[in-house]
Amino acid sequence: MSKIKELNIKTAMPSDASALAELSEKTFVEAFAKLNKKEDFESYVADSFTENKIKSEILDKKSLFFIAKIKDQFVGYAKICQSSPPECVRLLPAIELSRLYSLKRYWGYGIGHALMETCIEHARNKTFKSIWLGSWKENSRGNAFYKKKHFEI
Repeated sequence: MSKIKELNIKTAMPSDASALAELSEKTFVEAFAKLNKKEDFESYVADSFTENKIKSEILDKKSLFFIAKIKDQFVGYAKICQSSPPECVRLLPAIELSRLYSLKRYWGYGIGHALMETCIEHARNKTFKSIWLGSWKENSRGNAFYKKKHFEI
Protein backbone atom coordinates (compact mmCIF):
# COMPACT_ATOMS: atom_id res chain seq x y z
CA MET A 1 0.00 0.00 0.00
CA SER A 2 1.30 3.42 -0.90
CA LYS A 3 2.29 5.89 1.79
CA ILE A 4 0.84 8.65 -0.41
CA LYS A 5 -2.97 8.58 -0.45
CA GLU A 6 -3.31 10.57 -3.68
CA LEU A 7 -1.06 8.21 -5.66
CA ASN A 8 -2.63 6.80 -8.82
CA ILE A 9 -1.06 4.54 -11.41
CA LYS A 10 -2.07 4.68 -15.04
CA THR A 11 -0.98 3.05 -18.26
CA ALA A 12 0.99 5.42 -20.48
CA MET A 13 -0.58 6.62 -23.72
CA PRO A 14 1.22 8.19 -26.70
CA SER A 15 -0.06 11.58 -25.54
CA ASP A 16 2.03 11.11 -22.36
CA ALA A 17 5.31 10.84 -24.30
CA SER A 18 6.55 14.38 -23.70
CA ALA A 19 5.90 14.38 -19.94
CA LEU A 20 7.20 10.80 -19.61
CA ALA A 21 10.39 11.68 -21.51
CA GLU A 22 10.98 14.59 -19.13
CA LEU A 23 10.33 12.37 -16.09
CA SER A 24 12.52 9.58 -17.48
CA GLU A 25 15.45 11.91 -18.00
CA LYS A 26 15.09 13.59 -14.60
CA THR A 27 14.79 10.35 -12.63
CA PHE A 28 17.68 8.71 -14.48
CA VAL A 29 19.91 11.74 -13.87
CA GLU A 30 18.95 11.82 -10.19
CA ALA A 31 19.75 8.12 -9.82
CA PHE A 32 22.98 7.82 -11.81
CA ALA A 33 24.65 11.14 -12.74
CA LYS A 34 27.08 11.05 -9.81
CA LEU A 35 28.18 7.50 -10.67
CA ASN A 36 29.19 8.15 -14.29
CA LYS A 37 31.64 10.13 -16.42
CA LYS A 38 29.91 13.37 -17.34
CA GLU A 39 30.51 13.30 -21.12
CA ASP A 40 29.43 9.69 -21.64
CA PHE A 41 26.46 10.09 -19.34
CA GLU A 42 25.17 13.28 -20.98
CA SER A 43 25.43 11.70 -24.42
CA TYR A 44 23.51 8.61 -23.30
CA VAL A 45 20.79 10.70 -21.64
CA ALA A 46 20.42 12.97 -24.70
CA ASP A 47 19.86 9.93 -26.94
CA SER A 48 17.75 7.79 -24.62
CA PHE A 49 15.01 10.04 -23.30
CA THR A 50 13.72 12.06 -26.23
CA GLU A 51 9.99 12.46 -26.74
CA ASN A 52 10.17 10.53 -30.03
CA LYS A 53 12.09 7.64 -28.47
CA ILE A 54 9.70 7.37 -25.53
CA LYS A 55 6.70 7.61 -27.85
CA SER A 56 8.05 4.78 -30.00
CA GLU A 57 8.55 2.69 -26.84
CA ILE A 58 4.97 3.41 -25.73
CA LEU A 59 3.71 2.34 -29.16
CA ASP A 60 5.75 -0.88 -29.10
CA LYS A 61 3.25 -3.72 -28.57
CA LYS A 62 5.83 -5.67 -26.52
CA SER A 63 6.28 -2.82 -24.00
CA LEU A 64 4.06 -1.27 -21.39
CA PHE A 65 4.66 1.77 -19.21
CA PHE A 66 2.94 2.46 -15.90
CA ILE A 67 3.03 6.04 -14.64
CA ALA A 68 2.67 6.99 -10.97
CA LYS A 69 0.84 10.27 -10.52
CA ILE A 70 0.09 12.50 -7.57
CA LYS A 71 -2.77 14.74 -8.63
CA ASP A 72 -1.67 15.77 -12.16
CA GLN A 73 2.08 15.38 -11.62
CA PHE A 74 4.04 12.38 -12.90
CA VAL A 75 6.28 11.24 -10.02
CA GLY A 76 7.51 7.82 -11.13
CA TYR A 77 7.20 5.13 -13.76
CA ALA A 78 7.91 1.54 -14.64
CA LYS A 79 8.43 -0.13 -17.99
CA ILE A 80 7.93 -3.82 -18.59
CA CYS A 81 8.58 -5.56 -21.88
CA GLN A 82 8.53 -8.92 -23.52
CA SER A 83 12.09 -9.84 -24.38
CA SER A 84 14.30 -12.90 -24.32
CA PRO A 85 15.26 -13.66 -20.73
CA PRO A 86 18.77 -14.70 -19.78
CA GLU A 87 19.42 -18.42 -19.32
CA CYS A 88 19.28 -18.12 -15.52
CA VAL A 89 15.54 -17.36 -15.63
CA ARG A 90 13.91 -20.72 -15.07
CA LEU A 91 10.21 -19.92 -14.75
CA LEU A 92 8.88 -19.24 -18.23
CA PRO A 93 7.22 -17.37 -19.76
CA ALA A 94 8.91 -14.37 -18.19
CA ILE A 95 8.61 -10.63 -18.67
CA GLU A 96 11.36 -8.04 -18.15
CA LEU A 97 11.12 -5.12 -15.76
CA SER A 98 13.35 -2.78 -17.72
CA ARG A 99 12.83 0.47 -15.79
CA LEU A 100 11.54 1.48 -12.37
CA TYR A 101 12.16 5.06 -11.23
CA SER A 102 10.66 7.79 -9.09
CA LEU A 103 11.62 11.38 -8.47
CA LYS A 104 14.25 11.64 -5.76
CA ARG A 105 12.08 13.80 -3.53
CA TYR A 106 9.61 10.88 -3.34
CA TRP A 107 12.15 8.15 -2.52
CA GLY A 108 10.90 6.22 0.48
CA TYR A 109 7.24 7.13 -0.05
CA GLY A 110 6.15 3.80 -1.52
CA ILE A 111 6.05 4.78 -5.19
CA GLY A 112 8.50 2.05 -6.24
CA HIS A 113 6.51 -0.48 -4.23
CA ALA A 114 3.22 0.59 -5.85
CA LEU A 115 4.74 0.44 -9.34
CA MET A 116 6.31 -2.96 -8.64
CA GLU A 117 2.96 -4.32 -7.41
CA THR A 118 1.29 -3.02 -10.57
CA CYS A 119 3.91 -4.79 -12.71
CA ILE A 120 3.49 -8.03 -10.76
CA GLU A 121 -0.29 -7.87 -11.08
CA HIS A 122 -0.01 -7.26 -14.82
CA ALA A 123 2.40 -10.20 -15.19
CA ARG A 124 0.03 -12.50 -13.31
CA ASN A 125 -2.97 -11.36 -15.35
CA LYS A 126 -1.06 -12.09 -18.56
CA THR A 127 0.05 -15.51 -17.19
CA PHE A 128 3.76 -14.74 -16.98
CA LYS A 129 5.42 -17.00 -14.42
CA SER A 130 8.26 -14.64 -13.50
CA ILE A 131 9.66 -11.15 -13.84
CA TRP A 132 13.35 -10.61 -14.48
CA LEU A 133 15.54 -7.52 -14.59
CA GLY A 134 19.08 -6.43 -15.09
CA SER A 135 20.58 -4.01 -12.58
CA TRP A 136 23.96 -2.32 -12.52
CA LYS A 137 26.08 -3.48 -9.57
CA GLU A 138 26.72 0.18 -8.63
CA ASN A 139 22.97 0.70 -8.18
CA SER A 140 23.07 -0.09 -4.47
CA ARG A 141 19.79 1.63 -3.63
CA GLY A 142 17.91 -0.13 -6.42
CA ASN A 143 19.54 -3.47 -5.72
CA ALA A 144 18.55 -3.26 -2.04
CA PHE A 145 14.95 -2.59 -3.15
CA TYR A 146 14.97 -5.56 -5.55
CA LYS A 147 16.38 -7.83 -2.84
CA LYS A 148 13.61 -6.70 -0.49
CA LYS A 149 11.13 -7.61 -3.24
CA HIS A 150 12.66 -11.15 -3.38
CA PHE A 151 14.51 -10.84 -6.68
CA GLU A 152 17.47 -13.21 -6.89
CA ILE A 153 20.86 -12.66 -8.48
